[in-house]
Amino acid sequence: MAVTRTTQPLGRRDRRVDRAAWTPTLGPGMVLGALATIGLVVAMFMPWRTGGVHPSGIPFAFLFDSGTTAQDPSILLALIPMAVLLAVGTVMPRASAARLVGAIGTIAVVVLFTIQLNSQLDKLPGSSVGDVLDTGYYVAAIAAVVGLVSGLMPSGWTRRVRTETYVEDPQQVNLDQPRV
Repeated sequence: MAVTRTTQPLGRRDRRVDRAAWTPTLGPGMVLGALATIGLVVAMFMPWRTGGVHPSGIPFAFLFDSGTTAQDPSILLALIPMAVLLAVGTVMPRASAARLVGAIGTIAVVVLFTIQLNSQLDKLPGSSVGDVLDTGYYVAAIAAVVGLVSGLMPSGWTRRVRTETYVEDPQQVNLDQPRV
């Protein structure tokens, strides 16, 4: 015996998008970016070499010439923009590229500093770079690596679309008449 079902039409469905907006959520890229920014800013106030040599006392020209006699400007000329890029990449939606650029720039400063310091220490027998580096250097290097990782992680900003879907009552809909 065949069973027949009678179904009523469901009616018409309408979908209306009210608003689409970016909403901040706490994502891993945002957290790591904030840690990298804070770490780099803290490293700017800590000594990078034994003897209390801070980044403000290291000339920018030293990154390219270990025998420089220049005193100004300091390597803060490179570190401050990198910290700004890390911060902007942390708070702006879809700006992980800014975190990457800030981290790569910081890595470049740290590596160039190490190379030039090693070049100077090669002239002194029995000395090594690890003996003269201080805490600020390591904090900056760690902040750069954390910033690099944060640039590869989702930042946490999500696009939220609020929609309303409503169905008209099939008892009140005349499906034979076109809808205007």
